[in-house]
Formats: sequence, C-alpha cells, structure tokens
Amino acid sequence: MKIQLSKDAVCGIIEIPKGDYLASLGSDNGQIVLVGGGRDFKIPAVRRRANVKTKRTTVTFSGGGGKIWSLVIASPKLGEWISMIQYKD
Repeated sequence: MKIQLSKDAVCGIIEIPKGDYLASLGSDNGQIVLVGGGRDFKIPAVRRRANVKTKRTTVTFSGGGGKIWSLVIASPKLGEWISMIQYKD
C-alpha cells in the first residue's frame, strides 16, 4: 500500500524524509520496509496479534494523536505488525 508522509518523520533513530512510500512487511526480522525516492527505510515493528480475522493483507496508516501515527500491516499468514512513526516539528 502507498502511504504519504507530509512532513519529515522519525521512527526510533531512523529519520524518514517526507514523500510517498510503499510499505511492505519483513516478518522474519521484525521490520516494516518503506520504499520510495530510491531509498529503503527499515523501521522496527512489533507483532501485535497472531490471529487475523481477514482473509487478505491490509495496511493501515492512521493518526494516533498529535504527532504520532501508527502503521499496521495485518496478514492472515504472518499476523498483525505495528510500527509507530512520529512527525518532526
């Protein structure tokens, strides 16, 4: 799924410049990969649930309040993975 960051953001120590990105899951190493602008950003992810009730993979990018946004990838085979992204000032 394509996500758009309107400002520069941070996930842990990884700085992500504003732009359009494609999100993919690397469950074997617990990372979500954002691909865009000729660069790959590997951000840490945490497994939230093992069982997912949907039969297809979904990607959700939603506001978590203030500057913090959550990126959730849910897959029937790999479970649900979440990463928190914080916008810079």
